[in-house]
Amino acid sequence: MKRIAIVGVGNRLMGDDGLGSYLAEALQGNVKGCEVIDLGASGIASFEILKDFDIIIILDAIMMEDKDFDIIKVNNEIDSDELTSTVLDFEYSGSHGLGIQSVLTTLRIMGYFPEVYIVGCRHYVLDVKMGLSKELSEKLENIVIKLADFVKKFNIEIDIKGVLEKLNKVMQNNY
Repeated sequence: MKRIAIVGVGNRLMGDDGLGSYLAEALQGNVKGCEVIDLGASGIASFEILKDFDIIIILDAIMMEDKDFDIIKVNNEIDSDELTSTVLDFEYSGSHGLGIQSVLTTLRIMGYFPEVYIVGCRHYVLDVKMGLSKELSEKLENIVIKLADFVKKFNIEIDIKGVLEKLNKVMQNNY
């Protein structure tokens, strides 16, 4: 049986960047068929946590101009630009400041090749601020519904109502 994780990433101190972390917290206790992990902005500690999963579904706020939501399957090949970016990430960010892309590249370098999907949502505010922007907050229900629909193919069940209720509480505590 494949080990599957839904993984929220992002820095809650940077506005919409915290989306993945907020979603992971709301998903905990409302998902059947996989583990839910809130990595936040954990950097190098992520290797040990993620290395044993066969499928990793990452929740993250990403830069998008023409849409609000997308699901991207990550290619497991390592190209020279990606390798260079990862080396620079280690060099200039240190082990604690690694981005999720550098974590995934390092996992592949270490011989781990999970199937990875990024569930990306458009960010509107990346600034020192607790909580999400009004624009992104208005899209949360739709994001959860699309996520629940996507993960069905992995036999994962999400209690949409439970997630939305918990997400509402989580968000109220962060404003």
